[in-house]
Amino acid sequence: MRVRIQLLLTTILLCQAIVKAEEPEITDSAHFVTASLLVMTPGEASYSSLGHCALRMECPSAHLDYCFSLEMDTGPDDYARFFTGNAVAGVFGIPTDAFLKPYRDEGRGVTQYELNLTLEEKQLLWKNLDEEMVKPPHLRFNFLNTNCVMMCMMMIEGALIDESIHFDHLPFYMLGNNGAKIRYITQDDPWQEFVYILLAGAACDKDYDIEYCMSPRTIIEVLDSAEIQTTDGNRRSVLKGGPTSLIKPLASTHSPTLSPFLLFSLLLLAVILITIAKWAMGARTICRLTDVALLVVQTLVGTILLYTSTIANLFGTRWNWYLIPFLPIPILLWLFFHKKPQFNKIYALYSIILGFFICATPLSSQLDWTHQLPVMAMLVRTISLYFEGKQKKISVFTEKRN
Repeated sequence: MRVRIQLLLTTILLCQAIVKAEEPEITDSAHFVTASLLVMTPGEASYSSLGHCALRMECPSAHLDYCFSLEMDTGPDDYARFFTGNAVAGVFGIPTDAFLKPYRDEGRGVTQYELNLTLEEKQLLWKNLDEEMVKPPHLRFNFLNTNCVMMCMMMIEGALIDESIHFDHLPFYMLGNNGAKIRYITQDDPWQEFVYILLAGAACDKDYDIEYCMSPRTIIEVLDSAEIQTTDGNRRSVLKGGPTSLIKPLASTHSPTLSPFLLFSLLLLAVILITIAKWAMGARTICRLTDVALLVVQTLVGTILLYTSTIANLFGTRWNWYLIPFLPIPILLWLFFHKKPQFNKIYALYSIILGFFICATPLSSQLDWTHQLPVMAMLVRTISLYFEGKQKKISVFTEKRN
């Protein structure tokens, strides 16, 4: 790999030398070197579920055509590093034919958009990509603010010579916070939305700089309305001409799935009915199994959120509001104190916490009713368990008096 990179470096530097040597004689300098943005449709793998972006650099007179992409290795060790928050990504330069082949094999669409840069800016962009490519992977990878779109935007803006991109007419969905943007990006897949909102944590309430909160789905709509302000104060569009389809996507074969809202609504209904059955018919066994299942799920979800948010910083956030109901403290309290006479007061305290948390739904962009449905199910059971404990105390007290 190192040899290939060095060879590519030498070739690209040669191309740059040719450009500099021949520039006075170039009559169509805008097409001597072409810089384009490539947008790939989503794939089946989890890491490609939001699509991908890359930069394509072409120098036809030197027969050079390469794509530069932010990539993370995908071996077993690399996945392990990702889930420990230590995954790093780097810029890789790949001949365009080789770069497009996996997308063609997967049936993913690839569309090209030419960038409206000057010849000098395209030279500088190629040089910067080249220099970034020969560095070892060093960008700490996460989905929120270190991703393929961020790399493309940083490289494009870094190549502007005494110019800057102005985002004065953003699409409506880019005017909200990160949570609103995530919901727009994932609106076609409710499970994807559910997972990303849950893992994004308190970052949903923030509003990152525009370069850090675009996605392959939204970058073209944003750049369509953006402009480059030139040195003389005039402005020109960021994109030049229309899109070019390099690979047409295959038709999606996804079958409809049960949405998170419907699934957790059914869960809440089942918990309510089971609780009613307990009080009306004394159905203790099914209630006990339900409580065990909810406690196990609460512990697993809480452990994952605690790890990803505060330890690994996996998605660029340090806090997650769902740590309040899912923090894995209840299982510890149950293990050490469930035989204590006053244990039902813990259920009362936890019920109050869950109740206030549900009422706080309008206060944070991360909180929504789909995610709160499991919290409601836990609230139903903690209230019931509190009254069950209180009823037992009354029974014990009555027996002692008799």
